[in-house]
Amino acid sequence: MKSKTDIHKYTIEFTESFWMNLVEVAGHGNVKNFMIQALKVALEAHTVGALILCGGKGTSFRPISVATPAVMLPIGYKPILEYSIDLFKRHSLTKIFLSTGYLKEHIQQQFSENYSPGVTLRHISEDKSLGTAGAVLNAQKEFRSTFVVMNGDLITNVNLSSLLEFHRKSIKEGGIATILILKSEGSSGQIEFEEKENKITRFTSGGKRGLVYTNAGVYIFEPEIFKFIEKRVSSLEKDVFPILTKEELLYGYIPENPIYWNHINSPEKYKQGWGDYLAGKLDF
Repeated sequence: MKSKTDIHKYTIEFTESFWMNLVEVAGHGNVKNFMIQALKVALEAHTVGALILCGGKGTSFRPISVATPAVMLPIGYKPILEYSIDLFKRHSLTKIFLSTGYLKEHIQQQFSENYSPGVTLRHISEDKSLGTAGAVLNAQKEFRSTFVVMNGDLITNVNLSSLLEFHRKSIKEGGIATILILKSEGSSGQIEFEEKENKITRFTSGGKRGLVYTNAGVYIFEPEIFKFIEKRVSSLEKDVFPILTKEELLYGYIPENPIYWNHINSPEKYKQGWGDYLAGKLDF
């Protein structure tokens, strides 16, 4: 039973026209829940940060990536990186940091701090390649609460709001990290997953055939994650996640509905991205 100190009441006055619009949008009898949800979304935009990892050299794209970072290669009328930024904006996550390294000036020039109204966009530079975990550690001072990390060479329309909701539930079970996982055909980076408890139990380099669980490159972390990054140059997949699995702190989220997902880490995947764009599959 909630005590009186758990509940705070606040009175808000609306103009007649605003109230009528609110009722029309929310529906009669649903204004309270609608307003609570809207306030949660607005608060989340200011408290949940996002980090996009875009410091890789894109060696599989050479010679093109000698002069252009892989995340800046275009698909349609915008670079790959912009799809990630747009995803965060659609879910009202507007405090975005870009972890840049190789040819960072190309990214900084197009995605300046004044890139988009309503979005706080900042750059965190790497003097040398730090790996995925090192890049996260390099951004430690920017995150004091829940934050999202995403590979910059990834295009997806995953529902980040649902992913965040799942993560909050996992925190109550003792988790500090959540990974978006998907089923794919015998790929590398395979995961052993306990579906009943939603816990990831092991990472493997591959080997199993048929549909397997794989790391999809989107993560949600609590600040406690920094205690598990022991080296400045290190990998989330190889150095950090195996420790979290042993401590039973790592959870996996499988989307309820099919999503678009393409990790553009090869010319073949880049060609697929263009084909999907021309087929209208990236209109989200």
